[in-house]
Amino acid sequence: MDMIEQTLAVATEHHRAGRTEEAERLYRDVLDASPGHPDALHLLGVIALQSGRAAEAAELIGKAVVNDGGSALFHANLGHALHACGRTRDAALSFARALTLLNNQGEGWTNIGALANLIRRYDDDTRKAAAEEVDATYGMGDVMRRHSVLFLLTGDIAHYWNLVQAVLDEPLRFSVASLHYAYWGMAMRLFQGEARLGDVGGFTSGPFRRFYRLLVEETSRRYGIAVRVRRAQPRDSIKRVALITNQMLGQGHQPTVDAFDFARRLQNDQGCEVVIVNPNAMAVSGENGFVPEYSYNVTEEYEGDQTITAFGARVRMLSFPQKHFDESKLHAIVDAVEGFDPDVIVSFGGSNTIADLFARTRPVVCLPTSTGLPPSLARLILGWGPEDSAEGWPEDVRDRFRPFSFGWTLPDGGAPLTRGDFGLDDDGPVFAVVGNRLDIEAGPEFLARIDTLLDRLPTARVAFAGAVESLPAHVAALRNAARVDVLGHVDDIRAFYRVVTAYLNPTRQGGGGSAAFALAEGLPVVTRGGGDVASVAGSAFIVADDAAFLDRAVALVEDADLRAQQSAEAKARFIDTGDRARSVERLLGYALEAQQPR
Repeated sequence: MDMIEQTLAVATEHHRAGRTEEAERLYRDVLDASPGHPDALHLLGVIALQSGRAAEAAELIGKAVVNDGGSALFHANLGHALHACGRTRDAALSFARALTLLNNQGEGWTNIGALANLIRRYDDDTRKAAAEEVDATYGMGDVMRRHSVLFLLTGDIAHYWNLVQAVLDEPLRFSVASLHYAYWGMAMRLFQGEARLGDVGGFTSGPFRRFYRLLVEETSRRYGIAVRVRRAQPRDSIKRVALITNQMLGQGHQPTVDAFDFARRLQNDQGCEVVIVNPNAMAVSGENGFVPEYSYNVTEEYEGDQTITAFGARVRMLSFPQKHFDESKLHAIVDAVEGFDPDVIVSFGGSNTIADLFARTRPVVCLPTSTGLPPSLARLILGWGPEDSAEGWPEDVRDRFRPFSFGWTLPDGGAPLTRGDFGLDDDGPVFAVVGNRLDIEAGPEFLARIDTLLDRLPTARVAFAGAVESLPAHVAALRNAARVDVLGHVDDIRAFYRVVTAYLNPTRQGGGGSAAFALAEGLPVVTRGGGDVASVAGSAFIVADDAAFLDRAVALVEDADLRAQQSAEAKARFIDTGDRARSVERLLGYALEAQQPR
């Protein structure tokens, strides 16, 4: 090791140990001996950035990049320095160059995703410029990775159109596993509302539906499913039900709770033999820009043929927790369903590729867990909310639609609690914002609306309830941060609803369960139209725009008569539309109808 390398190694040790003065002196010694040394320039710039000297850091790291443009780390840290200088466009381009270098080196998704998220902080024009930089220098042949990253950066649905068209044109270029991975990833990103540009409705009702059908057909053909399934004859009663879900994650996951509850009611109240099939069809490693982390979780102890117990009931479940999607796993799932020989398959969830593999041989009823047009191949497709209809749906789906209401089972309410039990002040109105994905759903626009609301109501507070990671940092930047509480997970949500003033809904697709429980407690809901919360709450609680949103929230504080009226309407709405026992009875009726071949 020569003297420069030795000096640099010692300086780096000082730097790691926090002895920055010694490290800075040695980095400068290296530069005296070797002017323009890229590592010394870069690390000296890092010290400047850590010390709050952003302009100096940008100059030093910029020189390092000139001397060694192939280092992703140099470009990334230059991005941080430029961001600290307020040069956001230049910062985004530096992050984009780092991202491209890692992409072209075949880097795993962790660092690429982190860089993409840094770019996603900026305005649309800046994000577009960064995406153009990535696209221009992309050197891999992976069309899925390319377009998933470009969509992630821009939110432009055109990238998903391009990807889907590439698959439809040449499906054999792609493995079955990659088709499933891409489908679920796109579905989850769209569910989260991350599309910012383009005709999302046209995509989901057209190319994306064709992609889904091809996905099911290619899975069946390439994995030899046809020889493993047999055509079931129509039956005059429903005695055995296979409820196929996508993933069961435990009692903290609302879709899991709902799937178990439907199975429990079919078994205990209606006398059916029920098995939940838990294929973990979304359980894949996060390897590119498609799949949000929560969507590929599994519960390891849910494995094999077992009985699960919850809410005082026991239901049989067949679970396949392997974090991959391949032929052997799929054969095991299909064989298990065939061995059970169900009278009907309940496809739990709007997208359920495993259930749809049986759509040509057995009666399948799609029970969606959200609003919108499901791509399901089921014989019957049920509505989700009480006002749902097939209006505007493609013709081939309309005749399969049946009106339905998902219904709800209230969680235990527990003992009466006070605001103090939740760490809240006793005085003044408190608005609740509740969800499982608040880090994403409570975005900058919604937080700005919260700030404006608190400006108008100086004695009010807002309380966020739900597991979060990044939200507290975003809240801390608000003008009224001192009057915003981030409570984390709340065990007794009904008790929480009893001590707050109103439920505020961010613009999102999900949240239906939390809104239903609010209605049951007589808590007024304030929501824009569209999405699950609006479907659950109904027209009395939907406002036209952001200004009306704020006006309604203020009025619920200042007008006691309005709040009493809306509280009564909330309870009535839940009674009229929220009875899951009645929903299960209707489900069985549709199961009998599905026995008749199309």
